Amino acid sequence: MRIELDKAHNLLSPRVVGLITTVNSLKGVNAAPMSFVSPVSMSPPIAMISMRSTRATYENIREKREFVINILSKQYADEVLRCAARYPPGVNKLEQVGLHTYSSVIVKPPRVKEAKAWMECKLHDEKIVGDHVVVFGEVLVAEAKDDILTNGEIDMTKLNPILHLRKEDFAVDFKAVKYKRYD
Repeated sequence: MRIELDKAHNLLSPRVVGLITTVNSLKGVNAAPMSFVSPVSMSPPIAMISMRSTRATYENIREKREFVINILSKQYADEVLRCAARYPPGVNKLEQVGLHTYSSVIVKPPRVKEAKAWMECKLHDEKIVGDHVVVFGEVLVAEAKDDILTNGEIDMTKLNPILHLRKEDFAVDFKAVKYKRYD
């Protein structure tokens, strides 16, 4: 069966939901959940997020040139998804949904305290692609809480991130398996 082209992106699911934090000139903190998030380079480390150009997140990134990708576990799915609601400028969405912040190591946008992992990024480049703008961020700091590490590696089962499938469909509690890689 042929898939409608406007639904083709669903074939690339599940996708980790990142809660993107930014700040604006009013020193307001914005938070937006996004699942079009992906690494694109290891050296230098660059991550991309893709969003509509009308989003406050994009305006804030263009203005301040920094953002944080916060990865939260399924325990906070409701709070993360409630950050998608529109709030007046200057309202701290995180406070509204019951999440907390603390200072990032390098960038001005805060980290989400309840997150299990963070990537602090500075704007590297941007490109309009179709109906979205792709923002490339150079990762300046990447950290994870010790409780999601096994032998120094991120254990996705312990992280148990929110994974977006499509619309209101999400996946959690997945099982990680190992397969031999052939290089």
